[in-house]
Formats: sequence, C-alpha cells, structure tokens
Amino acid sequence: MSTFKRGDIIEHDGLLGVVVGTDADGGAPEDHLALWYGEPRCTRISKGGVGGQHPEVWTVPSEYCTLAASPVVRH
Repeated sequence: MSTFKRGDIIEHDGLLGVVVGTDADGGAPEDHLALWYGEPRCTRISKGGVGGQHPEVWTVPSEYCTLAASPVVRH
C-alpha cells in the first residue's frame, strides 16, 4: 500500500504531478498512483480558450514517485 494520498504533489522521472487516485481509495491499481501532470495545451477562456477539456490521468507504479519539493504559492 502506498504512503501517498490524493492531493500530494509528486515527482516522477523529473516531471511534477498531482496524485488524483491511489490503490487505497480504488483510484489506481495495486501499488500504483493515478497522476495528473497538468495540461499545457489549455488556454484560459478569458484568453480565447474554449474550456471543456478532458484531463489525462496516468497510472504509474508508486515506487517510481517521490514527494516533490514544497510548492511556491502565488496569488
């Protein structure tokens, strides 16, 4: 069972991702995490984007992930 939980920001192979599911909550296969890496192709609606995009979530073995450094919070 993974020590990660939903909402954790992780690093996987140099990429930052957010845990959106774990094996403990049924959101990923055993010993895996469901990760969202963000979607750089999206454009803000206020900047002419269309919205309604479908997020892409990947399952990755949890052993390949580490907690990311503390985030820089901006407002």
